[in-house]
Amino acid sequence: MLAAPQDAAPPALQPFASRSGMFRIGLPAGWRQVGPGEVDALRAAVPQLPRDVQKEAPGMFYAVGAVDRWRQGDFDGSYLYVVEQDNEWQLDDQLADRLQRMWHDKGVREGVRYEVSDVARIELGAQRHAAVTCLRTLVAPGGRPQRSLDVHVPTGGRELILCFLSWADAFDAKLPGFRAMLATLELARRARGEATLGDRLWTPLIAAAVVGILLAALYRHTRRRVV
Repeated sequence: MLAAPQDAAPPALQPFASRSGMFRIGLPAGWRQVGPGEVDALRAAVPQLPRDVQKEAPGMFYAVGAVDRWRQGDFDGSYLYVVEQDNEWQLDDQLADRLQRMWHDKGVREGVRYEVSDVARIELGAQRHAAVTCLRTLVAPGGRPQRSLDVHVPTGGRELILCFLSWADAFDAKLPGFRAMLATLELARRARGEATLGDRLWTPLIAAAVVGILLAALYRHTRRRVV
């Protein structure tokens, strides 16, 4: 009797570290960041190159993917788009509404239709970082529809946004792989979070206690010298 066929093992992920040191994540072998000066070559090689891939500012926003294959004209539509922003977001109950408004307003400005759904709060990786995920569909005039798993992560006073994108008709097949990548995320810093009333009360009390200890130690030291 023949053994039942086994599902093929997913390809091993390779570590990718942001140049800012903000995060690390496991990505497919051969994926790298689009480098300065490569956008023109990619436009020439890929007629349907998505508009976000054409926008890169290292340390702020950039695409990561099989760039060397893309330059040969082999673009399958799958990539990670990274945005590193100042000002950590607060993951409150109004975030879903803010995301809807943000993408609606952006779509009006750009002439792109964005649809956001499945907004959810999650915890990421072994470090259990709080984050918000959503699914997003984008349709540009004359372009091929795309879908994205968007991940918003506050970290160290800044905001990290990871967008795992593919062509819309391939997204369901790509999604398990995207989630496997996301599960490997490591951040250099935890979220600062919004200060609570308790934080505001305890901070001066702790500072006063430290000052008191230092003054007591100085008094004892001075008294010994006098005696």
